[in-house]
Amino acid sequence: MDFKSVLQIINERIRESEIKEVESVKENIKTEPVRPKRCQHDGCKVKLMLADFACRCSGFYCSSHRFSEAHMCTFDYKSQGLNTLAKEMQAVVGKKVDKL
Repeated sequence: MDFKSVLQIINERIRESEIKEVESVKENIKTEPVRPKRCQHDGCKVKLMLADFACRCSGFYCSSHRFSEAHMCTFDYKSQGLNTLAKEMQAVVGKKVDKL
């Protein structure tokens, strides 16, 4: 092997590693959903402003439809709350008292 072929092999490996790094960075970047211009509730055509609300069901709603009951939300708040409590709560165990 001559010097030029060794350099070519090294350059190819560097390019491959750079491409893999760029692809891994692209996968890690989370893209935000495109914000619609109008409320996504059926029949509501209110124009959304910057202060209007994104729901956990990935919909954007005006101030009158922001609550989950108002737009028939499909997100399960109950199971999410139970999972959060299960992770964050500590078990409370009292110490046993020795009887005399």
